[in-house]
Amino acid sequence: MALPSVNRMFITGAWLESILYGVNCVLFGLCMYALFSRHKPLYWVNALSCIFHFTIATAHNILSLVYSLQVFTNRAIISVPDGSIIYLLSNTALTKTMGGLFLLNSLALNLLLIWRLYVVWDRRRVLAFAMLFLVTGWIATGVADWAILTTGHTFSKDSLALGRASCSLDLVLTISITSGIAYRLWRAGREVVDLTGHHTYKAAIYTVIESGAIYTSSIVVLCALYQAGSPAFAAAINVDTQIATLTPLFLIASVTLNLMHRESVHPEASTSVGPFASPIQVTVTRETRTHPIGTTDASTQSTEKSIRVYHDNV
Repeated sequence: MALPSVNRMFITGAWLESILYGVNCVLFGLCMYALFSRHKPLYWVNALSCIFHFTIATAHNILSLVYSLQVFTNRAIISVPDGSIIYLLSNTALTKTMGGLFLLNSLALNLLLIWRLYVVWDRRRVLAFAMLFLVTGWIATGVADWAILTTGHTFSKDSLALGRASCSLDLVLTISITSGIAYRLWRAGREVVDLTGHHTYKAAIYTVIESGAIYTSSIVVLCALYQAGSPAFAAAINVDTQIATLTPLFLIASVTLNLMHRESVHPEASTSVGPFASPIQVTVTRETRTHPIGTTDASTQSTEKSIRVYHDNV
């Protein structure tokens, strides 16, 4: 006998979540290796962020396993006709907790991205306050929507309106931060292209854009399912929790491992600045003489060219 569509949907979501959690385990190990094995000062924001996100992902995955066992092995549930479907579509303590973990994980991710934007843009408070204003609006609408969902009014008019507002603010916030960081790195790379012969931050820019695209895509899918009133929305939240963990882990691991590779190839170019540190401007003066060396004529002419150089560890 074939499983009902809701059961298949939930099993598929749990399977995808388990795969993404396995990827997060690998990325977490790479992050810890990259952050703690470098002979550089440790930036605790990055380390604590990795630990926090991985802890949330682990807790959510454990709750998802407990929820699955409850649905398919609890005699009180499976003994009732369509009992598993009724339980999956009900608001339980487990689903409320998993929804809360999703919001907490997404909030931590957005705050981490704002901190990186703030540092990369030379600690400009105006940008940070603008992004924090968006975060405040997003988390307020998100928590209000979550509170309505916990009362059982999953697809009511108010919950759908709050969901649209929350998703819109989250998309604007993510796209703005990703674009801001990528543009800053692109502009800094343009400043040193004449000195280095290549765009220093090209790999970091690609990594930032890829991470932002992954998270943005997951938000779009989640919002579309919710606005369509699809029961798959519940399974999508479980998957998105793992994606919200994958995004910062992938970003930190990629950038830090790339720095380690460059330091091993060009040890003289290594600095003590950590990933996404503020670009530091240095003036390099190159003097070009138009007279033979040793000439002391008062009419000696010289020109100077200044090049702005930024640290590679942005």
